[in-house]
Amino acid sequence: MIAERLMINLKNAILSGATVFAAGFTGHLMQSSPVAEMRYPVETPAQTQDQMPSSDQTAAGPFSGITDLELTSVAFTSAIVTGPALPGLDQDPIAPLRDLMADSKDKFQIKAEARPSGASVVSASVNAAAPCTAALSARPMAAAMVQLSLTAGCQPDTRVTLHHNGMMITESTDSKGNLVLQMPALSQTAVFMAAFENGMTAMAKADVTSLDVYDRVVVQWEGPGDMQIHAFEFGADYADEGHVWKAAPREAAEAALGRGGFLTELGKAMPDQDLRAQAYTFPSGTVSRSGDVALSIETEVTTETCNRRMEAQTLQLTGGGALSVTDLTIDMPGCEAIGDFLVLKNLLQDLKIAQN
Repeated sequence: MIAERLMINLKNAILSGATVFAAGFTGHLMQSSPVAEMRYPVETPAQTQDQMPSSDQTAAGPFSGITDLELTSVAFTSAIVTGPALPGLDQDPIAPLRDLMADSKDKFQIKAEARPSGASVVSASVNAAAPCTAALSARPMAAAMVQLSLTAGCQPDTRVTLHHNGMMITESTDSKGNLVLQMPALSQTAVFMAAFENGMTAMAKADVTSLDVYDRVVVQWEGPGDMQIHAFEFGADYADEGHVWKAAPREAAEAALGRGGFLTELGKAMPDQDLRAQAYTFPSGTVSRSGDVALSIETEVTTETCNRRMEAQTLQLTGGGALSVTDLTIDMPGCEAIGDFLVLKNLLQDLKIAQN
Protein backbone atom coordinates (compact mmCIF):
# COMPACT_ATOMS: atom_id res chain seq x y z
CA MET A 1 0.00 0.00 0.00
CA ILE A 2 1.30 3.42 -0.93
CA ALA A 3 0.34 6.49 1.09
CA GLU A 4 1.38 9.96 0.06
CA ARG A 5 0.33 13.29 1.61
CA LEU A 6 -0.24 16.14 -0.81
CA MET A 7 -0.94 19.76 0.13
CA ILE A 8 -2.23 22.34 -2.34
CA ASN A 9 -2.21 25.97 -1.21
CA LEU A 10 -4.18 28.03 -3.69
CA LYS A 11 -3.53 31.79 -3.55
CA ASN A 12 -5.02 34.63 -5.54
CA ALA A 13 -1.97 34.53 -7.79
CA ILE A 14 -3.04 31.25 -9.41
CA LEU A 15 -6.61 32.31 -10.18
CA SER A 16 -5.48 33.34 -13.65
CA GLY A 17 -5.16 29.66 -14.56
CA ALA A 18 -1.53 28.97 -13.62
CA THR A 19 -0.41 25.37 -13.04
CA VAL A 20 0.62 24.22 -9.57
CA PHE A 21 3.07 21.32 -9.14
CA ALA A 22 3.49 19.32 -5.93
CA ALA A 23 5.16 15.89 -5.71
CA GLY A 24 4.25 14.95 -9.24
CA PHE A 25 0.71 16.31 -8.87
CA THR A 26 -0.70 18.99 -11.17
CA GLY A 27 -3.64 21.24 -10.36
CA HIS A 28 -5.01 24.27 -12.14
CA LEU A 29 -8.05 26.45 -11.96
CA MET A 30 -10.31 26.57 -15.00
CA GLN A 31 -12.05 29.93 -15.24
CA SER A 32 -15.73 30.27 -16.07
CA SER A 33 -16.26 30.54 -19.81
CA PRO A 34 -18.81 29.57 -22.47
CA VAL A 35 -17.00 26.22 -22.74
CA ALA A 36 -17.13 25.65 -18.99
CA GLU A 37 -20.80 26.64 -18.90
CA MET A 38 -21.49 24.07 -21.61
CA ARG A 39 -19.72 21.31 -19.64
CA TYR A 40 -21.19 22.06 -16.22
CA PRO A 41 -24.47 23.37 -14.79
CA VAL A 42 -24.43 27.12 -14.13
CA GLU A 43 -25.46 28.26 -10.67
CA THR A 44 -26.09 31.80 -9.45
CA PRO A 45 -23.48 32.65 -6.81
CA ALA A 46 -24.73 33.59 -3.37
CA GLN A 47 -23.20 36.40 -1.34
CA THR A 48 -19.46 35.79 -0.97
CA GLN A 49 -17.05 35.95 1.93
CA ASP A 50 -13.53 37.30 1.71
CA GLN A 51 -11.88 35.75 4.75
CA MET A 52 -9.49 32.85 4.07
CA PRO A 53 -9.19 29.96 6.56
CA SER A 54 -6.91 30.60 9.52
CA SER A 55 -3.41 29.18 9.29
CA ASP A 56 -3.89 26.99 12.36
CA GLN A 57 -6.44 24.72 10.66
CA THR A 58 -5.49 21.09 11.01
CA ALA A 59 -5.08 18.81 8.01
CA ALA A 60 -6.33 15.77 9.93
CA GLY A 61 -9.53 14.35 8.51
CA PRO A 62 -11.72 11.26 8.60
CA PHE A 63 -9.41 9.40 6.22
CA SER A 64 -6.20 10.01 8.19
CA GLY A 65 -4.58 6.94 9.66
CA ILE A 66 -6.54 4.40 7.63
CA THR A 67 -4.15 3.94 4.74
CA ASP A 68 -2.32 1.11 6.52
CA LEU A 69 -5.53 -0.90 6.89
CA GLU A 70 -5.58 -4.08 4.80
CA LEU A 71 -8.90 -5.79 5.48
CA THR A 72 -8.10 -8.65 3.14
CA SER A 73 -5.51 -9.86 5.65
CA VAL A 74 -7.91 -9.92 8.60
CA ALA A 75 -9.60 -13.21 9.47
CA PHE A 76 -13.37 -12.98 9.16
CA THR A 77 -15.12 -13.92 12.37
CA SER A 78 -18.59 -15.36 12.72
CA ALA A 79 -20.11 -12.45 14.61
CA ILE A 80 -19.57 -8.86 15.66
CA VAL A 81 -20.54 -8.10 19.24
CA THR A 82 -21.61 -4.63 20.34
CA GLY A 83 -22.45 -3.32 23.77
CA PRO A 84 -20.51 -3.46 27.07
CA ALA A 85 -16.87 -4.48 26.86
CA LEU A 86 -16.21 -8.10 27.77
CA PRO A 87 -13.37 -8.64 30.26
CA GLY A 88 -10.41 -10.48 28.78
CA LEU A 89 -11.87 -10.53 25.29
CA ASP A 90 -8.52 -9.79 23.70
CA GLN A 91 -6.92 -12.83 25.36
CA ASP A 92 -9.73 -15.39 24.88
CA PRO A 93 -12.62 -14.20 22.72
CA ILE A 94 -14.64 -17.41 23.11
CA ALA A 95 -14.69 -18.21 26.84
CA PRO A 96 -16.09 -14.87 28.10
CA LEU A 97 -18.75 -15.03 25.41
CA ARG A 98 -19.85 -18.49 26.53
CA ASP A 99 -19.95 -17.33 30.16
CA LEU A 100 -22.03 -14.28 29.29
CA MET A 101 -24.51 -16.34 27.29
CA ALA A 102 -24.79 -18.96 30.06
CA ASP A 103 -25.42 -16.34 32.75
CA SER A 104 -27.98 -14.24 30.89
CA LYS A 105 -29.38 -15.92 27.81
CA ASP A 106 -32.44 -13.69 27.94
CA LYS A 107 -30.30 -10.54 27.62
CA PHE A 108 -28.04 -11.53 24.79
CA GLN A 109 -28.94 -12.35 21.20
CA ILE A 110 -26.70 -13.40 18.35
CA LYS A 111 -27.87 -14.19 14.86
CA ALA A 112 -25.74 -15.61 12.05
CA GLU A 113 -26.87 -17.15 8.80
CA ALA A 114 -25.19 -18.19 5.56
CA ARG A 115 -25.96 -16.66 2.19
CA PRO A 116 -25.47 -18.36 -1.22
CA SER A 117 -22.95 -17.32 -3.87
CA GLY A 118 -20.14 -16.47 -1.48
CA ALA A 119 -22.17 -14.00 0.59
CA SER A 120 -22.79 -14.00 4.33
CA VAL A 121 -24.43 -11.94 7.03
CA VAL A 122 -23.66 -11.58 10.73
CA SER A 123 -25.13 -9.41 13.43
CA ALA A 124 -25.29 -9.04 17.20
CA SER A 125 -26.57 -6.76 19.92
CA VAL A 126 -26.82 -6.42 23.69
CA ASN A 127 -29.86 -4.60 25.02
CA ALA A 128 -31.67 -5.80 28.14
CA ALA A 129 -34.60 -3.39 27.88
CA ALA A 130 -35.41 -3.61 24.16
CA PRO A 131 -33.53 -6.28 22.18
CA CYS A 132 -32.39 -4.96 18.83
CA THR A 133 -30.25 -6.40 16.06
CA ALA A 134 -28.67 -5.05 12.91
CA ALA A 135 -28.04 -7.47 10.06
CA LEU A 136 -25.97 -6.84 6.95
CA SER A 137 -25.88 -9.11 3.90
CA ALA A 138 -23.54 -8.86 0.90
CA ARG A 139 -24.21 -10.33 -2.55
CA PRO A 140 -21.76 -10.22 -5.50
CA MET A 141 -23.13 -8.47 -8.58
CA ALA A 142 -21.97 -7.84 -12.15
CA ALA A 143 -18.88 -5.68 -12.79
CA ALA A 144 -17.33 -6.53 -9.39
CA MET A 145 -20.05 -4.66 -7.52
CA VAL A 146 -21.60 -5.86 -4.26
CA GLN A 147 -25.20 -5.33 -3.19
CA LEU A 148 -25.55 -4.60 0.51
CA SER A 149 -28.82 -5.06 2.39
CA LEU A 150 -28.97 -3.63 5.90
CA THR A 151 -31.87 -4.25 8.29
CA ALA A 152 -32.06 -2.50 11.66
CA GLY A 153 -35.69 -2.15 12.74
CA CYS A 154 -34.80 -0.08 15.80
CA GLN A 155 -32.80 2.44 13.72
CA PRO A 156 -35.32 4.11 11.37
CA ASP A 157 -34.23 7.24 9.47
CA THR A 158 -30.80 6.95 11.08
CA ARG A 159 -27.34 7.86 9.85
CA VAL A 160 -25.02 4.90 9.21
CA THR A 161 -21.41 4.72 8.00
CA LEU A 162 -20.41 1.95 5.61
CA HIS A 163 -16.77 0.77 5.58
CA HIS A 164 -14.91 -1.34 3.03
CA ASN A 165 -11.13 -1.64 2.66
CA GLY A 166 -10.49 2.00 3.56
CA MET A 167 -13.52 3.38 1.70
CA MET A 168 -16.09 5.09 3.94
CA ILE A 169 -19.45 6.60 3.03
CA THR A 170 -22.41 7.83 5.06
CA GLU A 171 -25.99 6.82 4.29
CA SER A 172 -29.28 6.67 6.18
CA THR A 173 -31.83 3.96 6.75
CA ASP A 174 -35.44 4.37 5.64
CA SER A 175 -38.50 4.69 7.89
CA LYS A 176 -38.33 0.95 8.62
CA GLY A 177 -34.62 0.85 9.38
CA ASN A 178 -33.65 -0.71 6.03
CA LEU A 179 -31.01 0.26 3.48
CA VAL A 180 -30.16 -1.34 0.12
CA LEU A 181 -27.31 -0.09 -2.09
CA GLN A 182 -24.42 -1.26 -4.25
CA MET A 183 -20.75 -0.61 -3.48
CA PRO A 184 -17.67 -1.36 -5.60
CA ALA A 185 -15.47 -4.14 -4.27
CA LEU A 186 -11.82 -3.29 -3.60
CA SER A 187 -10.72 -6.84 -2.72
CA GLN A 188 -11.75 -10.31 -3.84
CA THR A 189 -12.66 -11.26 -0.29
CA ALA A 190 -14.74 -8.14 0.24
CA VAL A 191 -15.54 -7.35 3.88
CA PHE A 192 -18.14 -4.66 4.64
CA MET A 193 -19.19 -3.10 7.93
CA ALA A 194 -22.15 -0.89 8.81
CA ALA A 195 -21.65 1.26 11.93
CA PHE A 196 -24.32 3.32 13.68
CA GLU A 197 -23.50 6.30 15.88
CA ASN A 198 -24.79 4.48 18.97
CA GLY A 199 -22.06 1.84 18.55
CA MET A 200 -24.17 -0.92 17.00
CA THR A 201 -22.45 -2.61 14.04
CA ALA A 202 -23.03 -5.37 11.53
CA MET A 203 -20.58 -6.98 9.15
CA ALA A 204 -20.76 -9.15 6.02
CA LYS A 205 -18.46 -10.45 3.30
CA ALA A 206 -18.73 -11.49 -0.33
CA ASP A 207 -16.33 -13.33 -2.63
CA VAL A 208 -15.84 -11.17 -5.73
CA THR A 209 -13.95 -13.48 -8.08
CA SER A 210 -14.24 -11.18 -11.13
CA LEU A 211 -12.38 -8.24 -9.58
CA ASP A 212 -9.06 -9.01 -11.28
CA VAL A 213 -10.42 -8.15 -14.75
CA TYR A 214 -11.37 -4.60 -13.70
CA ASP A 215 -9.38 -1.45 -12.96
CA ARG A 216 -11.03 0.75 -10.35
CA VAL A 217 -10.41 4.23 -8.93
CA VAL A 218 -12.21 5.94 -6.05
CA VAL A 219 -12.16 9.50 -4.74
CA GLN A 220 -13.77 10.09 -1.35
CA TRP A 221 -14.19 13.30 0.59
CA GLU A 222 -15.78 14.86 3.66
CA GLY A 223 -18.29 17.69 3.88
CA PRO A 224 -19.92 19.90 1.25
CA GLY A 225 -18.70 20.19 -2.29
CA ASP A 226 -18.33 17.63 -5.03
CA MET A 227 -15.17 15.82 -6.17
CA GLN A 228 -15.75 14.56 -9.70
CA ILE A 229 -13.86 11.81 -11.50
CA HIS A 230 -13.50 12.41 -15.25
CA ALA A 231 -12.44 9.47 -17.43
CA PHE A 232 -11.49 10.10 -21.06
CA GLU A 233 -11.47 6.72 -22.78
CA PHE A 234 -9.23 6.18 -25.84
CA GLY A 235 -8.59 9.85 -26.64
CA ALA A 236 -12.10 11.15 -25.90
CA ASP A 237 -12.57 14.85 -25.11
CA TYR A 238 -15.23 16.62 -23.05
CA ALA A 239 -18.78 15.66 -24.09
CA ASP A 240 -17.55 12.87 -26.40
CA GLU A 241 -19.03 9.40 -26.13
CA GLY A 242 -15.94 8.17 -24.29
CA HIS A 243 -16.10 10.92 -21.64
CA VAL A 244 -17.44 9.24 -18.49
CA TRP A 245 -18.35 11.46 -15.51
CA LYS A 246 -21.24 12.43 -13.24
CA ALA A 247 -23.44 13.71 -16.09
CA ALA A 248 -22.66 10.67 -18.28
CA PRO A 249 -22.07 7.79 -15.85
CA ARG A 250 -23.07 4.80 -18.02
CA GLU A 251 -24.44 1.52 -16.61
CA ALA A 252 -22.49 -1.30 -14.95
CA ALA A 253 -23.67 -3.56 -17.79
CA GLU A 254 -21.33 -1.70 -20.16
CA ALA A 255 -18.34 -2.84 -18.12
CA ALA A 256 -19.72 -6.33 -17.54
CA LEU A 257 -19.94 -6.75 -21.33
CA GLY A 258 -16.43 -5.37 -21.87
CA ARG A 259 -17.57 -2.27 -23.73
CA GLY A 260 -16.28 0.52 -21.46
CA GLY A 261 -16.18 2.00 -18.00
CA PHE A 262 -18.88 3.35 -15.71
CA LEU A 263 -19.14 5.75 -12.78
CA THR A 264 -20.82 5.11 -9.41
CA GLU A 265 -21.81 7.84 -6.93
CA LEU A 266 -21.72 6.79 -3.29
CA GLY A 267 -22.93 8.33 -0.05
CA LYS A 268 -25.61 10.80 0.92
CA ALA A 269 -25.12 14.52 1.58
CA MET A 270 -25.95 15.34 5.20
CA PRO A 271 -25.90 18.48 7.37
CA ASP A 272 -22.66 17.58 9.14
CA GLN A 273 -19.67 15.32 8.48
CA ASP A 274 -21.06 13.52 5.47
CA LEU A 275 -18.68 11.13 3.70
CA ARG A 276 -19.22 10.66 -0.03
CA ALA A 277 -17.34 9.09 -2.90
CA GLN A 278 -17.23 8.46 -6.63
CA ALA A 279 -15.85 5.29 -8.21
CA TYR A 280 -14.86 4.64 -11.83
CA THR A 281 -14.58 1.06 -13.08
CA PHE A 282 -13.06 -0.09 -16.39
CA PRO A 283 -13.02 -3.68 -17.76
CA SER A 284 -9.31 -3.79 -18.60
CA GLY A 285 -9.29 -7.58 -18.74
CA THR A 286 -12.14 -8.01 -21.23
CA VAL A 287 -12.27 -4.90 -23.43
CA SER A 288 -11.38 -5.52 -27.08
CA ARG A 289 -9.60 -2.18 -27.65
CA SER A 290 -6.16 -0.93 -26.75
CA GLY A 291 -5.09 2.55 -25.72
CA ASP A 292 -5.18 4.88 -22.74
CA VAL A 293 -7.87 6.04 -20.35
CA ALA A 294 -6.91 9.50 -19.01
CA LEU A 295 -8.15 10.23 -15.49
CA SER A 296 -8.57 13.53 -13.65
CA ILE A 297 -10.50 14.93 -10.69
CA GLU A 298 -12.35 18.24 -10.77
CA THR A 299 -14.12 20.26 -8.11
CA GLU A 300 -16.12 23.45 -8.48
CA VAL A 301 -15.59 26.50 -6.30
CA THR A 302 -19.01 27.17 -4.74
CA THR A 303 -20.46 29.23 -1.91
CA GLU A 304 -20.13 26.12 0.27
CA THR A 305 -16.50 25.38 -0.58
CA CYS A 306 -14.80 28.74 -1.17
CA ASN A 307 -12.35 29.80 1.55
CA ARG A 308 -12.56 26.28 2.93
CA ARG A 309 -10.24 23.33 3.40
CA MET A 310 -11.36 20.08 1.76
CA GLU A 311 -10.15 16.66 2.89
CA ALA A 312 -10.13 13.89 0.30
CA GLN A 313 -8.49 10.59 -0.52
CA THR A 314 -8.00 8.53 -3.65
CA LEU A 315 -7.85 4.74 -3.88
CA GLN A 316 -6.71 2.99 -7.06
CA LEU A 317 -6.72 -0.70 -7.92
CA THR A 318 -5.06 -1.68 -11.21
CA GLY A 319 -4.63 -5.12 -12.75
CA GLY A 320 -5.43 -6.98 -9.55
CA GLY A 321 -2.43 -5.45 -7.78
CA ALA A 322 -2.12 -3.75 -4.42
CA LEU A 323 -4.44 -0.89 -3.51
CA SER A 324 -2.74 2.49 -3.92
CA VAL A 325 -3.92 5.21 -1.50
CA THR A 326 -3.23 8.96 -1.60
CA ASP A 327 -4.38 11.51 0.99
CA LEU A 328 -5.26 14.97 -0.32
CA THR A 329 -5.85 18.31 1.40
CA ILE A 330 -7.03 21.29 -0.66
CA ASP A 331 -7.21 24.90 0.51
CA MET A 332 -9.95 26.14 -1.79
CA PRO A 333 -9.71 29.60 -3.45
CA GLY A 334 -11.56 32.65 -2.13
CA CYS A 335 -15.19 33.32 -2.91
CA GLU A 336 -14.23 35.65 -5.76
CA ALA A 337 -13.54 32.42 -7.71
CA ILE A 338 -17.07 31.01 -7.36
CA GLY A 339 -18.03 29.22 -10.56
CA ASP A 340 -14.48 28.23 -11.47
CA PHE A 341 -13.29 24.62 -11.52
CA LEU A 342 -10.14 23.24 -9.95
CA VAL A 343 -8.73 20.52 -12.21
CA LEU A 344 -6.48 18.00 -10.44
CA LYS A 345 -4.31 16.17 -12.95
CA ASN A 346 -1.68 13.46 -12.41
CA LEU A 347 -3.31 12.57 -9.09
CA LEU A 348 -4.71 9.34 -10.52
CA GLN A 349 -2.60 7.04 -12.68
CA ASP A 350 -3.92 6.85 -16.25
CA LEU A 351 -4.95 3.38 -17.38
CA LYS A 352 -2.88 1.63 -20.08
CA ILE A 353 -5.16 -0.84 -21.87
CA ALA A 354 -3.82 -3.69 -24.01
CA GLN A 355 -6.08 -5.37 -26.54
CA ASN A 356 -7.45 -8.71 -25.35
